[in-house]
Amino acid sequence: MNSPQRFVTLSKYPPYRSGHAKQALWNNRALALLTGQEQHQVTYCGLPNDPADEAGPGVRVHHVANVRPNPRNADGQLARAISAELYRVAAANNVDAILTYYIDPHAAIANRVASAMGLVGKRPVVIHSIEGTDLIDSMCEHVDDGLASVLIGDVLRADVVCAVSSYVAGRFLATVEEVAGPALRALLADSVQIRYPGLPLAAFEAPSAAAIGAFRANAGLRPGSVVVSTFGRLEPEKGLETVTGLAELALHEAPELEFVIGGAGSLGESLATSTARLPNLKVLCGIDYQEAQCLRATSAVGVFPTRIIQGFVETFCISALEYQALGVPVLATAVGGVPEATPGESALIPPDSPVGAWWNRLTEVLACQAAHAEVAATFAASFTSDRSAARILDIAALGARRRGTFVPLT
Repeated sequence: MNSPQRFVTLSKYPPYRSGHAKQALWNNRALALLTGQEQHQVTYCGLPNDPADEAGPGVRVHHVANVRPNPRNADGQLARAISAELYRVAAANNVDAILTYYIDPHAAIANRVASAMGLVGKRPVVIHSIEGTDLIDSMCEHVDDGLASVLIGDVLRADVVCAVSSYVAGRFLATVEEVAGPALRALLADSVQIRYPGLPLAAFEAPSAAAIGAFRANAGLRPGSVVVSTFGRLEPEKGLETVTGLAELALHEAPELEFVIGGAGSLGESLATSTARLPNLKVLCGIDYQEAQCLRATSAVGVFPTRIIQGFVETFCISALEYQALGVPVLATAVGGVPEATPGESALIPPDSPVGAWWNRLTEVLACQAAHAEVAATFAASFTSDRSAARILDIAALGARRRGTFVPLT
């Protein structure tokens, strides 16, 4: 039996603004190069021909079209439209495997499409990857109301279940035990595959000195200042008040430092207003990929003070990995899957630590910045999209062996 080579991935829109969707696009590019086959991505809630759809050679992004509402089933309109588009793409392009990057509602949709394709002679391998907030928000926090049981059932219908980190695999198995008991957990314990994210080659390429200089000037950064920054979603769970606190301390303790908070999200406007009093802190909202890469490259340290809130815990930390790919050391909260995205204890701060603890660790890293930078670059070098794509091919081959795919369902 041949190993699957042609994939269609199902992800939320848009590819460059959410971690799992970025992974989908990066992995699809790498899969296209590794296999020589065209790869596909089905996405939704975006606009066709968006610049974010520049997927590169060998990858096609398909947007779910609007459908006529059904007044008798209005709540299911989007799910039906996604199902129809996923089936169309999978059937028209003779795909071998469906890969989801989100459980709710992607797992159920992919299962339905695979079953329907089996009826007409080719059932693709189904791979569900557990990652992101829906592990917590849709599953771990919904044991009592029954949603967790339903979603676990959807996940376990896959040929292979994989997770973005060991932390995620452990939380999923703990929820399985809570719902169904230790026997099922023991049965599944060795079957969940870990599939770490991988960065594209572009993430490892530092911008030119001229580009970095232009970025610093446009951002209003002082010539020669030492930059400490964070980049990601500007949301409450990112603990951005810690960055503000560090900037306040630095005003008197280390005036050579400047701080930057970059990204997009619901806190962008309020952050810009509340931090206007700090001359050593810039808030840069909505900057593009090249500007973000310049921000990372001009930084001495990246900081990620993420915290746990209801419905969310960081399950990896791609943003931290992007800094390290440029040889920039990071400091991050030791929660969830974040430790798996950092090179060790020197990069981790205990949860709920005061700003003073962050400051002390920051000054330690800055004092030995070159050594920490070397460790960061070495660590990030093993997290490439090529390696992640190769892992996906191995997982798909495992799925083909497990379920005897490419034949109608019986």
